[in-house]
Amino acid sequence: MGKFDPVLKRIPLREGCPEIVFRQAGDGFIEVVYGNNEASANKTIKDIILRSLRVIVINGKIKESKIPGLTETVPGGESLLYVFDPLKIEVDDLIDRITQIEMALPDVYDQVIETRVLHMPLTFEHSLIKKAIEKYVKEVNPDAFYCKDGSNLEYIAQYNGITVEELKQRFLETEWLVSMVGFFPGLPYYYPLNPASAITCPKYNPARTWTPEGAVDLADYCSTIFGVESSGGCQLIGRTVPIFQAKAVHSQFEKSPALFKPTDIIQFYEVSEQEIDDIYEKVSKGEWEYQTTKRVFSVQEWLAFYEEHEEEMKQLQKKQEMARKTVRQV
Repeated sequence: MGKFDPVLKRIPLREGCPEIVFRQAGDGFIEVVYGNNEASANKTIKDIILRSLRVIVINGKIKESKIPGLTETVPGGESLLYVFDPLKIEVDDLIDRITQIEMALPDVYDQVIETRVLHMPLTFEHSLIKKAIEKYVKEVNPDAFYCKDGSNLEYIAQYNGITVEELKQRFLETEWLVSMVGFFPGLPYYYPLNPASAITCPKYNPARTWTPEGAVDLADYCSTIFGVESSGGCQLIGRTVPIFQAKAVHSQFEKSPALFKPTDIIQFYEVSEQEIDDIYEKVSKGEWEYQTTKRVFSVQEWLAFYEEHEEEMKQLQKKQEMARKTVRQV
């Protein structure tokens, strides 16, 4: 590591734990990255979720340790940003404290995490999703072959070697683990817990200039929900209910303007466009009940579940590999 190298330390790969890289991220910031920043498409869902779970567990242990001079932590999908006061703690001392906690956790296999399951209604062919796609084709990329007839679903299905109906079924049948919240206000990044539903696709090229609130999208293995209107580059799946309120009108947002937090689990169910629109109207008046249930998430049980569905995952991967040879690339 040279004089101007931002890498401050590396903890080598261990059984059950990826390489851990410490980087200088500013005068009072350290970024800790798990793995080598590989693209999601080059990792398994198992790799991605285990790294996300490690971030969640380590973040909890760091907060419990109450390190003097450490003012904030910002968990990412596969990284942790540490915000500290350089006048109260030296960077090397902070790294030593973090390293002690990291080395005491060889893996996350035996972890049990308290979480919530949020049941989220979803409309696949919502008119606002169609409007966003048509606007993109008209104003940004008239040659966007992945936007046929105001929809991305056919292209996503082709990219995975399945039908549109099978795409919908796989999206609905799996639960999704929220890995992080950020980028846009309240926006959750979440991954499928069922490896047989690990559908994937590339992003738009170039990105959209407008995406409606509540849009549900997909790129690589990751799906997100838009809390506010904004630009966006992932393929659009459908639309769900409000997930962000800057000023709380609904009781769900009294403690936080964002609906989601890391460790949450999402389960989608299909409804009509009218039902989604009615829910938006009710939420704006402080009505409608968000369906949430508490659950204890066992990593060991999930690993066993993953193993049970591994053969189905391999069958899907074969379809995906064959499809990539013929489908047009973005």
